[in-house]
Amino acid sequence: MGRFGDDKIEEVRSRADIVEIVGAHVRLRRAGRNFVGLCPFHNEKTPSFSVNAERGFFHCFGCGVGGSVFNFITRVEGLTFPEAVRSLAKKYGVTLPEHDVAGPAAGEREAMLKASEVAAEFFAHVLWNTTDGAMARDYLKSRAISVETARAFMIGYAPSRPASLAKALEKRGLREAGLKVGLVKKDGNVAIGAETYDMFRGRVMFPIRDAQGRAIGFGGRVLDARLPKYINSPESPLYSKTRTLYGLFEARQAISSSASSGKDRAILVEGYFDVIALWQAGFKEAVAGCGTALTVEQLRVLSRYTKNVIACFDGDAAGRKASMRALEIFLQAGLLGRGIFIPSGFDPDTFVRERGAAAFADLTEKSELLVDYFLSEQAGEARGSIAERGRAAHRVAEMLKLVGDPFQFDMLARKGADLLSIGEEVLRKEARGPQSRSATPSRFARERAQTANPPPAAAGGGDAGAKAEIGLIALALLHPELRNEIAQSGATANFEEIRLGEVLADLCRTDEPYTALEEWIADRLTAEEQGRVSEFAVGPLNDEVVDETQKVSSDLEKCRALANDYVVALERRHRAREVGRLRSGADVSAAQAVIALRREGRGV
Repeated sequence: MGRFGDDKIEEVRSRADIVEIVGAHVRLRRAGRNFVGLCPFHNEKTPSFSVNAERGFFHCFGCGVGGSVFNFITRVEGLTFPEAVRSLAKKYGVTLPEHDVAGPAAGEREAMLKASEVAAEFFAHVLWNTTDGAMARDYLKSRAISVETARAFMIGYAPSRPASLAKALEKRGLREAGLKVGLVKKDGNVAIGAETYDMFRGRVMFPIRDAQGRAIGFGGRVLDARLPKYINSPESPLYSKTRTLYGLFEARQAISSSASSGKDRAILVEGYFDVIALWQAGFKEAVAGCGTALTVEQLRVLSRYTKNVIACFDGDAAGRKASMRALEIFLQAGLLGRGIFIPSGFDPDTFVRERGAAAFADLTEKSELLVDYFLSEQAGEARGSIAERGRAAHRVAEMLKLVGDPFQFDMLARKGADLLSIGEEVLRKEARGPQSRSATPSRFARERAQTANPPPAAAGGGDAGAKAEIGLIALALLHPELRNEIAQSGATANFEEIRLGEVLADLCRTDEPYTALEEWIADRLTAEEQGRVSEFAVGPLNDEVVDETQKVSSDLEKCRALANDYVVALERRHRAREVGRLRSGADVSAAQAVIALRREGRGV
């Protein structure tokens, strides 16, 4: 079912000890059959994070996050599922097939990555080992960038000669790959057999790396007064500026290592030097957007590592207006976001160099929620006429339309109504009325809203039918011997979430163990749904018994009984819905009859 082959995924999974992998990020201690510790994905004082080595799953009973060792790596390192498989395969010496990147284009992609790697090494060599790089070395020194920091970010220099890199790529058979990623260009005057020349010349070079540390693009800055001051790699199969963050590879470890203390955060700035200067000053969680404007996609990538993002803005009027625009982007990405305003005349780079790290740390401590700043601004504008108050209320309602988390929506609606001195219910009604196209919650926002306080899959309360749907999938996944019984129960006919019904039906048609269905499940279930599945694998479904045979029997019988309960719950929900529809139809028919009688003048 996957692109790697079931045997390869199983080989990686069997070698990648989940206790060892998780233990590198979480201090674990044994508790019965599981290992427990403080969750690395949310702040807590009492351990609610469990790892089951026997089944190879983890689950947090506090925030609902869970899954296999691959899911853990995707969250900690911000990788996709295939990237997580490749990362663990490399760590544990498992050779994956050449086509694992995604079909026939895999060879081309590897060539492009190789060309980018060669370019990064070439630029670094020129900077540190040639006379061409002398001026660039002096420039970095003038910007107070140490050699250690420059090497950490792989800063380099592109010589002024027109075909230096082009020749290096040609020698390695990477000419076409270099063209595809925009490292070199063809002479436009010659169609066939055209000469190639370097895109970057006479510039300090900043490799843009993905979460795994591979160069996927470059930014180049001139050392003189030429314009443009900066040029960047064009869009390519490797690099998309709307989804890429500069410095993420360098920042992700700092963010992850501080998550267990509840102080995980990212500092979002604008430029390469801002990131580098903050990193050097000790703020190793700094990142920057690639491109001229912050995007929803960039924030979504960043949210894989932390939900606490502090954005830096200029302290002037333009910077405060920019913070208002950024709020919309944050909310669409499912984040509230905080803001700090750098004093006029400074940017993060110059501020930390001239005022020092302590002064910048003080700014971060005083950061405020962007939405609080927005609401206070609207309250200030609503102190005039009724018309002004009405316009402010409409702006607040439009902002609330972007909030997907129901708890955040509730708190912000209350606060907004209080600040504007308007009716809370009126504001709520306007905010939850017909939404504009841009305010339609995305799948990501819906998942974020669900993940904010996910209901346990096997606990009481909430929508029993919804729990039954994901519960049956979890039981069928973990117990192949129950799949035939679940299929014969006809439960899928009572699924209201059609997609989940199709997942269960497909699952019941195979006898493969869950260890062979990793990638398939990752493609079919949301992160929140995978977390609820993991609760079954980690949670206490069966009591501790001495005899292994009794334990297996006890586990299976309890799961069989639970599956039956879920089937019954779906049938009850279906019947309740049918009764409700019949009653609703009867009420409508009665009302229509009354109206007809009145129209005929007979009355009732």
